[in-house]
Amino acid sequence: MKPLFNKRKKPYDYRQVFLDFNRSLHAIKDKAQLMSSIVTRIDELIPAQAIYIFWENSDASGYPLMNPTPGMQHDIRLLPEDGLARWLCLNDNPLTVSFAPEYANIFSPNDKNVIQSLETVLIYPLKANNHLKGAVLLGNKDYSSDEKEMLSILLNNAVLAIENVAYHEEHAAHLKYIYRTDRLAVIGQLAAGAAHEIRNPLTSIKSAIQYVKKDITEPRKQNMLQSVLQEVDRINVILTDLLSFSRQNHPVKREFDLAAMIDQTIGLIRNTRLRKQIKLNVRCFATIVPIFADSDQLKQALMNIILNAIDAIDVEGEINIDVQPSKMEGTEFYVITVTDNGKGIREESLEKLFDPFYTTKDEGTGLGLSISYGIIHQHGGRIDIGNRPEGGAQVVIQLPRWFEDMEN
Repeated sequence: MKPLFNKRKKPYDYRQVFLDFNRSLHAIKDKAQLMSSIVTRIDELIPAQAIYIFWENSDASGYPLMNPTPGMQHDIRLLPEDGLARWLCLNDNPLTVSFAPEYANIFSPNDKNVIQSLETVLIYPLKANNHLKGAVLLGNKDYSSDEKEMLSILLNNAVLAIENVAYHEEHAAHLKYIYRTDRLAVIGQLAAGAAHEIRNPLTSIKSAIQYVKKDITEPRKQNMLQSVLQEVDRINVILTDLLSFSRQNHPVKREFDLAAMIDQTIGLIRNTRLRKQIKLNVRCFATIVPIFADSDQLKQALMNIILNAIDAIDVEGEINIDVQPSKMEGTEFYVITVTDNGKGIREESLEKLFDPFYTTKDEGTGLGLSISYGIIHQHGGRIDIGNRPEGGAQVVIQLPRWFEDMEN
């Protein structure tokens, strides 16, 4: 039997490659790591100039590129309504890219941009249960029929493994979200009781100090009493934050322009931003972004997040706010992404960021993100925080365009 590829200088044991790959499908539980393994195995079988994997995001609004390379343009993705995705939905065989007139009509401008920027010549659909889950784009090379057949075998196994890992990751994230929400609700009830119990004697203490202060004329003692009053006021601010965190108020809904609200929020922190020479960029998919929600609460949540991003930047830096539409299970969402190029978040802090009183700052109550979390939750939304591969942090907020009142 002749070898499958006689062009290789160093022949591979392809049977072993398949065995190793199938073994790795069961061993790897991380989606990004699994996709990296798939790219490695494809390269072992058929060394292409480039191998790119696109995978459906959680809200089924597109297929973002999962393994971008440094310097690549931002947010490369295939769109479900474009011609390429529709063609891949209807066909099981790979597509050899051609811009001949009979093929050119398939591709949308976004399709052409993706194909040309990645120098793609061969595209494989990734399907599970006849549903398009993604695609693999391969770079410039002549592919034989044997190579295409082996790629089909490998990718048919790979797509099921990726879908399985993605499902378990989403399930784990959902359980963590439920656990965090329940935990914050219990802590909120305790915080409300504690705040009320502390505020009453605190008011008496402040009144007593103010009463005796007028009878003390010695400057040193006057300064001491003034310092005590300032500390009492600081405790009172903490108690106010505690009560804000603990209250599960229903948002006061009205329709307003989300884009205008973001501009207003940026205006409120203008001086803080200028003190650090921070460039703040806003990109909205539309000039007017209508949403039915509580503008004051959302402004408070967004301000907490932006101020955290400013604190993470030492002197000079950049903060980007991106607003895009999305749709999940028939519900329209807006996805607000806030990114910075600051120092990022320590790994051990990621799981604690929404915990009340947890802070990495020298001064702070550790309630800002907890309050923001409660506001987003009351709006039927989601908020997640993580680090960016290129450095800095990223906050992703999902807000429904409309939402129904939530029961206590």
